[in-house]
Amino acid sequence: MRITFTNSTQTTLTDINIVGCGGGHIDKLKVGESKTVWVDITGDCSIDINYLSNGQRKEETVAGYVTSSMGEKVNHKIDGKDKDIF
Repeated sequence: MRITFTNSTQTTLTDINIVGCGGGHIDKLKVGESKTVWVDITGDCSIDINYLSNGQRKEETVAGYVTSSMGEKVNHKIDGKDKDIF
């Protein structure tokens, strides 16, 4: 699954961890910046992220359920709110 993450907050985000499935990591996203990450879907799983914003660790849901047959291109705006697109 290809996910484009966009920083929609008012601050630079750091240490962005993509948790679940194949996982992934983004070092830093400036305000308005986007980066695309390939997340390997190995079976039934969910995708969440956690990141540092102004020194505080925050979390949000990207997809509550994905499975290996889902070859999607997804855009996710990081704004502190759960999206649960699937």
